[in-house]
Parts: sequence; C-alpha cells; structure tokens
Amino acid sequence: MDQFQCPAPLGISTSRALNAYDRRDMDINELVVSSWLAGLGIWPLVIVLIPNLLFRKYGQSAGKKRMSSLFQAIAVFVITTVAAFIVEKELSDKYLFLAVAIVAIVLYMLRARVFPYKLKCVECDAALDFKTIYFMDDNLCTDCHSKKAAEQEAAEESIPEKENETAEISEDKPEDESEDLEK
Repeated sequence: MDQFQCPAPLGISTSRALNAYDRRDMDINELVVSSWLAGLGIWPLVIVLIPNLLFRKYGQSAGKKRMSSLFQAIAVFVITTVAAFIVEKELSDKYLFLAVAIVAIVLYMLRARVFPYKLKCVECDAALDFKTIYFMDDNLCTDCHSKKAAEQEAAEESIPEKENETAEISEDKPEDESEDLEK
C-alpha cells in the first residue's frame, strides 16, 4: 500500500487517513505560489494600472479614486516584488503569506483612501451605476448630482453679484476719501 488513497473512506478511521497523509512523499515545491506570481512578471501591475489611465478622462472629479487606484497598484507591486525576492533567495512561501498579511493590514488601516467606493448614493441611498462607483468622487446618483450642480451654479452666480457690490463700494470710498483730503 505504497500509493496514496483518498482520505477516510467508509470504514477507515480518520487517524488512519491522517497517517496516510504523513507517509506521502511531498514532491511539491515550497515555492509554488511565489514562483507563479514571479512568473507573471509585471503583468498584474499593468492590469491594475490600465484603469488608472481612464481616470484622466474625468479630471478633478475622479482625483481621490485615481489615488486609490495608485495605492492598490503599489500593493500589487510590493506583493509581486516580494514573490520575486522569495524565488530568488529560495525561501518558503510562508514569507510571501507574511508579506501579503502585512500589506493587507496596511490596506485595512488606509481603507478610507484605498477603497473609497460606495455602492449607494450618499444623499438618497439609491443604487449607483458602475461609472459613478468606480470613477466619480462625489458618490452621488444622477439626480442628486444634478441638484448639487444646480446649487453650485446658483452659489457661483450670487458670488459675482456680491463682488460687484463690494467693487462699487470700494470705488465710492476713494472719491469720498479724496473729498475729505481736499477739505
């Protein structure tokens, strides 16, 4: 019975099945995951950065989510670099798992910056479309976005009127001051 059989078939105790696992020769390289990641090269990073090019189309309205995309790319870069280092030094995959855990902890601590995506509108809890979820920083549905844009336009129109009033007042003051100086 040198060959390995399925563990714990009917009628065999689990301890006997575990002994079968212990007797088995482990031909599996301890660098399986690291070798696979290192073999992918730079492609995981490229795949993460491709959507970042699309953020330019949305300008300043996608600034926060563009930065989050860069943070995610940095995380992918760190993990693939650690995998390549582990393969180069012929270490165990345990170190890769440790590095992934550290990166996950850092991402969790920075989760507000790294994962700013919301599935629902922050104003009315309506479901958002993919473009708004992934690209737009305001996390507003189209109705709330149009309302906010209308409010901003109204506020911008009222600001120039106030500036004109202050300009008229400032123009009046020099004349009054010049009259006071003449007297």
